Amino acid sequence: MSHDIPQVNNVEMGRDKLAIVLEYFGYRVGEHFTHNIRLVIHGGACMLLHPGLYNLAKQQAEMTPQMQIRKTTRDVDFLHRAFASEMMAFNGDVDAPQKLQKCIRETAIRFGLGADWMNSAADVALPVNVDSSGRQYDPVYVASIQKTNIEHYTAFTSANGMVTLISVAPFWAIGLKLVRYNKWDPSDICLLLK
Repeated sequence: MSHDIPQVNNVEMGRDKLAIVLEYFGYRVGEHFTHNIRLVIHGGACMLLHPGLYNLAKQQAEMTPQMQIRKTTRDVDFLHRAFASEMMAFNGDVDAPQKLQKCIRETAIRFGLGADWMNSAADVALPVNVDSSGRQYDPVYVASIQKTNIEHYTAFTSANGMVTLISVAPFWAIGLKLVRYNKWDPSDICLLLK
């Protein structure tokens, strides 16, 4: 059965709805993968999903009512190239990117979302560095998978344990928001700095 879905997601997701969507996504991952996956995420989803940032935003809204605080997001931005590399290196799973896209699409169909409700569009603008041996690496990903960042900035783990979402390291989150700088970024940056 063919399901046509919009390319662009226009459905706003608050924290609770996003958690429900991601739980279903975790279920789909459990159907398509034989191992759990982790995605490094950035953007508005981090601000909504991370309990510390979310609670800080609520406090900020009470103290400074004129400051707009993010209450929804339309997407979950993730580092696709890092995911593909990690799946190949640790699991030898060359089909992981295609399976992930299938899970994203199935979740979009289930909730009436656009195809880009989970996307990696920003990957094209992310930096690549070269280590001392001349190998390329992704500095955003490397900083984000450090033990301390995982401990403090894991934003979501599905109930079935198949999906873990880790927020990019805060200094990278601020940098990415400064580059893009849209409607919600000023308040998000303030919260990240706090």
